[in-house]
Amino acid sequence: MLSLLALSCPQCSAPLPRAARWRTVNCSYCGATITRGEETVEREGFRAAWRRANADVAGGRIVQWRGARYRVLAPLGFGEHSEVLFAERLGAVPERVTLKLAREASDNDVLLREGAVLQALQSLSVPGAAYFTRRLPQPLGTGIAEGLGDGKRQALVLRHPNGFWGSLQDVLQANPQGIDARHAVWIWRRMLEVLAFVHGAGWAHRDLSPAHALVHPRDHGVLIIGWSQARQPSGSALAAAAARDLAQAAWTVRAALHGGAAGDTVDPGLGAHTPAPLAALLRQCSEDTAFCERLGAQGIEQALSDASREAFGAPQFVHFDPAPRLGG
Repeated sequence: MLSLLALSCPQCSAPLPRAARWRTVNCSYCGATITRGEETVEREGFRAAWRRANADVAGGRIVQWRGARYRVLAPLGFGEHSEVLFAERLGAVPERVTLKLAREASDNDVLLREGAVLQALQSLSVPGAAYFTRRLPQPLGTGIAEGLGDGKRQALVLRHPNGFWGSLQDVLQANPQGIDARHAVWIWRRMLEVLAFVHGAGWAHRDLSPAHALVHPRDHGVLIIGWSQARQPSGSALAAAAARDLAQAAWTVRAALHGGAAGDTVDPGLGAHTPAPLAALLRQCSEDTAFCERLGAQGIEQALSDASREAFGAPQFVHFDPAPRLGG
């Protein structure tokens, strides 16, 4: 006897598409997000849980975007063009996101441009894309958000990257005397790895700074953000733009080594305890774009490995505390 399996929405009982057998789907009738599992769930229990997941929190801020509701969990900061919020989608399958909301109407195009750039980067099919696109911001889309009491605002919504503590700008402010030079090595290397991929795919970031590099203390990771100025130049223009990226990355690392005590991030020093081999490479990369263009990201990364081994010996993992004064 042939056994047939029919899948229906536990919220409204509407039939679900065949794809619900192997992946998460949205019900076309009530909009519920449904993931198939092996456990049997009573409909009333599901509906009660669904109501709890969608319930407002007293005093909470709710944002509506693309037909979904998001509870604001915390402010993340203000950029030049946007207010940045940490939020969670309400519903049976919650998802945590980063909301970038335009500060002024004149900032709308900036967010739309950044969203388009990130989508283009995520769509790359060049070698290494499967690995490196997961190490770039992942956009969920752009569109009008409302519900914060200040009218409708253009929004760029991103998957929230878990485990990232803050930006290098936050790190240097929390470290007046600068960070340990051993941490500068892995921070710089992570940036160079991503830039090698991006440049190889024909893109240049064009706006690297301490504020545009998020750090993951536990995994020694760096996420480059702030892609609204990114472009796809060609020929010699790409080489020049890539070289400027590499010089800006070196200046960003110099700022972290310099720290926030003197408040000078325009022309930062190299850190009082930075070993000579690392200091020499940083100075040349930050001040000589011709050198950066000649070596490229991969060449600088190799030079960094050589300088690091000369200064510190064999590589080893060193715990990173981005805010030692707060942690102590």
